[in-house]
Parts: sequence; C-alpha cells; structure tokens
Amino acid sequence: MAEQLVVEVISVGNELLTGRVVNTNASWIADRVTRLGGVVKRVTAVGDDITDSSRVIAEALARRPKLIVLTGGLGPTFDDRTLESLSVAVGVPLEVNLEALRMVEEKYGGEVTPPRFKMARLPRGSKPLYNPLGTAPGAMLDVDGTIVVALPGVPSEMKAMFELHVEPLLAQLVKEAAYTFRVVRIKGLEESSLAPIIDEVMRLHRAVYVKSHPKREPEMYLEVEVSCRASSLSEAESHVQEACETLKKLASQAGAQAEDTSTR
Repeated sequence: MAEQLVVEVISVGNELLTGRVVNTNASWIADRVTRLGGVVKRVTAVGDDITDSSRVIAEALARRPKLIVLTGGLGPTFDDRTLESLSVAVGVPLEVNLEALRMVEEKYGGEVTPPRFKMARLPRGSKPLYNPLGTAPGAMLDVDGTIVVALPGVPSEMKAMFELHVEPLLAQLVKEAAYTFRVVRIKGLEESSLAPIIDEVMRLHRAVYVKSHPKREPEMYLEVEVSCRASSLSEAESHVQEACETLKKLASQAGAQAEDTSTR
C-alpha cells in the first residue's frame, strides 16, 4: 500500500455557516485530491472571525497533514481575513509582498486603492499565486513541512488556481500513487444483511475499502463503492476488479442481484 498523502480542506466564510451558500468548493477539492492520489482526512467550515479561523488553522497544522487547502476570504473587503488568520496561526506578520503587489497592479492597471493594496499583504515567507480569473492573489506557505495553500472562494477562480498551482504540487508530492474505484449496484438485500458480506470482501482483499450507500430511485437498492490506492493504476484496478468479483459472487449466493455501474 502506497504511503498516504494526507490533505485537509478549510473553507472560510460566514455564508457557509448560515446555509446561504452551499460549500461546493470543498466537495470539488476533495474529489480532485482523491483522483490525484491524495487522501482528504478532514473538511472544516469556519466563519470569518479571526479567533475562530486562526484556531482551526492551528489545529489542522498540529495534525501535520502534508497539505492544507484554504478557500475564501482573500478579497479586498473588511471581512476577507483568511491570510490574517493564517499569519496569527503561524505566528508571522502580514507584510506587503512585492510580487503580489505587482499582480494586483497588473489587474487594476496600476490603480491600487487601499482595499486593493490589502490583497498584496501576505504572511511573511509566503509565495504569491497568480489568479488567472480574478484579482486577489493566492498564497502558498510551508509551515514545518506542511504546505498551506490559500485560494479564493469564488468557485471559478478557485478551480482555475487549483488546476494551475495545486495539481502540479500534488503530482510532485504523490509521486507514484494511484486511486480508482468501482460502483456495484445490489438489489434484493438490506444493508444490514450486506454488512457481513462487505466484511468478508475486505478480509479477503485487504488493499481495498468498501462502503455501502442505500438508494431509493424509486425502489430501494444498495450502491457499493469499492476503492483502492496503490503504487500504480494497474495495481489499484486489479485489486478493485478482484474485490468486485468476490462481492458480486457473495451477494448472488445470498439471493441478491449485483451489477457493475461505474469505475474511475
């Protein structure tokens, strides 16, 4: 089994806590990280309060993941305080980063007002990250071996910057790790009856992880996800294929119908 590259995602914004905005950024990032071979261990949403958000960041750093992805709170307004929270959590001051200032000046044709100037202030030691779609630069900071990446909360900007800056970083960190999964649809068994079958599959195929999801569309069935991380895609696919065959065989012996529905 390949060594896990552990990632945490922290989404910042009061709108996420009131329910006004659905946190699609976190699910998108988690999916991308997983596809690239990383393992998202925790997703946290926190408001714009510096005390709360800096504490959440410090707690994540204490768990020593390899990568923390922050989203939201990089803009010019008074409540965009994610980088300030990061500086408090790490214990370094915010300061004007000349490269970030150049990026901001370029976006506004050299017309930098105080709110725009604010976006060029990064925690000391940070590397500014170019924003191809928006105005606020991102930031990357290495904190005792944990890489913290701060991205905007606007989904289109976040996705563009993730693809530009974070995906190459993940490829470098993951090196030779691969992930794949297959979904098997099972009809005719309750989840409680399927549970011992899943236990047996995981006992026989220790490289895979198996998770069931009850569905009703419109009749009840079970969607079973069989996944694996390995040092190569071919190895991962082989483990998943063998486990799925065992799952379908055992489910059929229990009187259920089982069929593959998807793979990745």
